[in-house]
Amino acid sequence: MGDDRREKHSGSWLGLVLRDVQFWVPVAVLAGGLLVLRWIS
Repeated sequence: MGDDRREKHSGSWLGLVLRDVQFWVPVAVLAGGLLVLRWIS
């Protein structure tokens, strides 16, 4: 029963991360910056 609760909690944590704008904005900025650096060089 404890494992089931843990899986539910980790699933909700993953869902929160995937829907969190404050997580995806820096990731997008980092990816964009790496693309620009590759394009410049």
